[in-house]
Amino acid sequence: MKPAATEYGILYIDDEVKSLKYFEAIFSGLAPIYTAATPEEGFEIFRRNHRRIGIVVSDKRMPGESGLDLLRRIRAHDPKPLRFLVTAFSDLDAAVESLNDGLLYSYLTKPWDPDDLENRLSTALRHFQLERERERLLREKSEAVQQVLMADKAASIGILSAGLNHHLRNALTVMRTFYDLLPYQLAEEIEGEPKDTSFWGEFYEEVGGQMDRMTSILSNLSEGTKMSGLNLRGGIDLVGLFEEAGAIVLEDRDDIAHRVVGAEGLPAVEGDAQKLAQMARFLFDEAKATLRKGGEIEVSLALSEGGDGVTVIFADNGDPVPEEDLPRLFDPFYVRSNTPEELGTNLMACYLTVFHHGGTIRAARTEDGRNAVILNLPLAPLPPDAEDDGESEPASGGRLWRLADFSKRDLRPTGAALPS
Repeated sequence: MKPAATEYGILYIDDEVKSLKYFEAIFSGLAPIYTAATPEEGFEIFRRNHRRIGIVVSDKRMPGESGLDLLRRIRAHDPKPLRFLVTAFSDLDAAVESLNDGLLYSYLTKPWDPDDLENRLSTALRHFQLERERERLLREKSEAVQQVLMADKAASIGILSAGLNHHLRNALTVMRTFYDLLPYQLAEEIEGEPKDTSFWGEFYEEVGGQMDRMTSILSNLSEGTKMSGLNLRGGIDLVGLFEEAGAIVLEDRDDIAHRVVGAEGLPAVEGDAQKLAQMARFLFDEAKATLRKGGEIEVSLALSEGGDGVTVIFADNGDPVPEEDLPRLFDPFYVRSNTPEELGTNLMACYLTVFHHGGTIRAARTEDGRNAVILNLPLAPLPPDAEDDGESEPASGGRLWRLADFSKRDLRPTGAALPS
């Protein structure tokens, strides 16, 4: 038997067992074949394998549920696979109506001719594959544009923060000095306790916390947006790096479970160990700030597809980030609704660390609904003075010159599949 010509399979549902065996024997060389003898069995097979199924063929008349009702359920679960209905000549009106309504891609009449059916299934599979390829290309292009826009925004913020940092820090230093001296000055001005101790206690503490927060934001902006070269060294164990970061950040949160899982034989990488460790701590900090009691964090690491990098999937079971906000998660001014006091400077710093290492990073959702940050790090970053298509690095230095090169990178989420 010749191997299937496509990775996408065909699901055939019919209560006649002989028809199922006949179908599988004839078309197994065309595509992987899934068969089911009942509507419930067919739907369960589709539910488990819908990402690998390109065509669903169902008989119309079956005990318990009609083929049309089954195909409606299948469309509601995943509308992408193409749907065929096998019907008797007397039921053609219902098939044509369903075809016009968009439920069916096509219909077949019994008995079907093997040669004609193979031609129609081949045509449908090609159509399905072209649609998936088109979606993939559009997705990659969109991700490339997002990466370029985010890198450009981060670079602009870096230039702005470098100019403002000095002045703002001077102002904060004056405010901090006044804050620290205020209790002593207050004690000299009055005798005994202040009249409103809650004001001088709670509000005073809140002011100090806000100044610390402003200082932290400035530090993150300053460190994260620096375009200086990386302090590269080899032999960095990313699994151990994430394990250590999790232990440090979650030391005071026994209510949050976390685990780091590395694929067997995962190679060490070359990079800036300090920046990579900071990036790992920032990821845990972000999850810690949003997780409630009973939260879970899972970090999985695997060799990227092609073997030239490591894919890290950082997932947590916190409140789902809205789909439309996922591309904005690395924006330094993005504010999560459940933690409005937190800005996105930590994740922006993570973004820039990955970018400077020549990798990619994006926010996503796992199949079971968890939030995930997926990053791909090369085993060895491209040297800053490396040539690109025969053109040398501009005199401006740093890695800013590589912004346009993002559109040339493979931005697909390669490597390990999203954990479920």
